[in-house]
Amino acid sequence: MIRFITRNKLWVLGLLSAVIYGMNLRMGDVLVQLGILDSVPNPIASYLMQIAPLSLIYFLAVWVAARGQDAGKTLTPIVLFALLFRLPLIPLDPALSSDVYRYLWEGKVQVVAAMNPYVVPPADDRLVPLRDQAIYPHINRKEAPTVYPAGAQLLFALLHTAGVESPQTFKALSLAADALTLLLLLLILKQLQLPFDRVIIYAWNPLLIYEFFWSGHLESLMLPPLLGFIYFFLQRRVLAAGAALGLATAIKLVPIFLLATVPQGKRLKTSIPFVFIVGLAYLFYAEAGTRILGFLPTYFSDPYEIFNLGIVQLGLLRASQLFSFPVSWVRLILFALLLGSLMMISRRPSNSPADFIEKSYATFSAYLLLIYPAFHPWYLCILMPLLCLVPSRAWILFSLLLPLSYLKYLAQDGTMPVWITLAQFVPLYLLLIWEQGKFPIPLRERHASSGALNEQRAGGGEPSVGLNDPLPFSQRAETGKTPLRGSIEDRLFHNQAKQ
Repeated sequence: MIRFITRNKLWVLGLLSAVIYGMNLRMGDVLVQLGILDSVPNPIASYLMQIAPLSLIYFLAVWVAARGQDAGKTLTPIVLFALLFRLPLIPLDPALSSDVYRYLWEGKVQVVAAMNPYVVPPADDRLVPLRDQAIYPHINRKEAPTVYPAGAQLLFALLHTAGVESPQTFKALSLAADALTLLLLLLILKQLQLPFDRVIIYAWNPLLIYEFFWSGHLESLMLPPLLGFIYFFLQRRVLAAGAALGLATAIKLVPIFLLATVPQGKRLKTSIPFVFIVGLAYLFYAEAGTRILGFLPTYFSDPYEIFNLGIVQLGLLRASQLFSFPVSWVRLILFALLLGSLMMISRRPSNSPADFIEKSYATFSAYLLLIYPAFHPWYLCILMPLLCLVPSRAWILFSLLLPLSYLKYLAQDGTMPVWITLAQFVPLYLLLIWEQGKFPIPLRERHASSGALNEQRAGGGEPSVGLNDPLPFSQRAETGKTPLRGSIEDRLFHNQAKQ
């Protein structure tokens, strides 16, 4: 038995996780039956009870996959269990977030009432005939217009037309989008000659699984075009890359920051389809005029929207109180820091695919570190696919600690307990500093000096690959390190063989 487990660690870990996911948040019921708890906990406590063991198993699974010798054999259980983890959550009604109900409502408003969601909030009396007991009571901010971009609105309208009228059907569609995300990740890993088993970082991440397939967040539909941008750009199909980035930005605005990763000589060619796609999406809602941004300006200025800020943001807010300067300055300072970071990233060289991937990772990392006014758990999902390409202990661990932020809703005074902020962000900051110290230069340069590529260059072997050169799809290095091949052990775990 022990020998079987030793040889099939990933299968065993997958089965354990599948059992926990299959409990459908009934961990509290089991604990009550065992006499450990006196009563069934609320949904947030039940969620945390269930995600805690899943996080530990996930970390062990990533560790096992990282040290596996045959990525071809591990890919099957990774993909199979990724599906099994997701399926039990789809029938559940969301409890941590009500955003999916807003998606469904705004699609209905556009198709049935032919009204503009940037102009007409859910509480508008003209929408009374649309109110039902399944969707309307769960909508957040009923007095406010939509906060979602035009591409998302077109998607909501299209889905309602196609008959998507419940959270369950929306999440079923998310499963199809997630499959496309997984496929694109595998294509990108192949393009970069990286082990396929790295996809486990995305596919088994419990935070992402619950946010997409229990809560049903929109990011699941944004990731395919986002990864399409990366894939097309690596293929040197710049126009297609720009269109994909425009589509991702039209759904969720954050991908716009990836324009900073495009080399200077390709920026115009990328921007043309990008601007066309985003502009076309907003053209459908142009009648909103100056209200075309909907609730977004209020979102950035309303103190009620502040949630789970990092230590840097909290420090700036505290400084605004001590030195009596407007809170709006905090937003300006953080935006200036982000803008400065993006300018520095854009000026970094882009001579190889590794440079491009590193810049994409750095872009989203900078955004998340300086995010304001809220860091909701699902915001991290935009970075998770890139962690398969640039493994980071800091962000992976943060993804396992971020669910603690939901404890704010259980606090009696409604504020985030200090210990939760410290528990999340102190390890993140310290590990990011450690990673920067250990890996201070781009992966391409670091791994080029590690041996294998030097031998290729000196011995007349295959040269390094640039963004303007084709990547050999059919060749995968079985020994040595390709530009991004630096073993996951180097970045995620200590390589025992080198110690």
